[in-house]
Amino acid sequence: MISRFCRAVLPLVLCVPLAASADEAAQALVVENTNAVLEALKANRERVQSDPGYVEYLVTEKIVPYLDFPVMTLLAVGKEHWKSADAAQRKTLIDEFRTLLLRTYSKSLAEYRDQRIEFLPYEPSAKKNRAVVRSKFYPTGGQPVAVDYRLRNKNGWRIYDIKIDGISLVKNFRSSFAAEIEQSGIDGLIASLQAKNQVLNAH
Repeated sequence: MISRFCRAVLPLVLCVPLAASADEAAQALVVENTNAVLEALKANRERVQSDPGYVEYLVTEKIVPYLDFPVMTLLAVGKEHWKSADAAQRKTLIDEFRTLLLRTYSKSLAEYRDQRIEFLPYEPSAKKNRAVVRSKFYPTGGQPVAVDYRLRNKNGWRIYDIKIDGISLVKNFRSSFAAEIEQSGIDGLIASLQAKNQVLNAH
């Protein structure tokens, strides 16, 4: 599934202010709530450590509105496998993938320790209704890592993929999802996601 490094970095790169200007709507839409998350993490360190419900609240209120879960799920499952799923299976896949990501983020957010992120100058995308926000993440005691946010504008800007050190989040899941589907079908993948979510919920 997702690597240990990505689990540690991804929640942090989702929760940092994107340097925005008036003509950079993709960034401007994100900055207000991400700033609020950072301030909440800094101001409530003890609560973040002791109250998982508070962290989940922050994730749900401040991060969820900026993630395009249907598109993320489609890309992680793969278009061909997605076509073979019926409407009920698609909805369940979206719900379970959403839960997997959010529980992973919530558990990792408690590790935030003011690590630094530097955003590169914004470059407009050549493709209409698409944007890429490029940055560098500076882990404690480590080398900077390139982090690119990919967004699309469909009734508002939403993140549909993130590349960490050149590795796509959705593609990182795609290989393991494909193996599950080849072995047990769409329902097998759903069962696997549900099992993983139960484990995350228990810890």
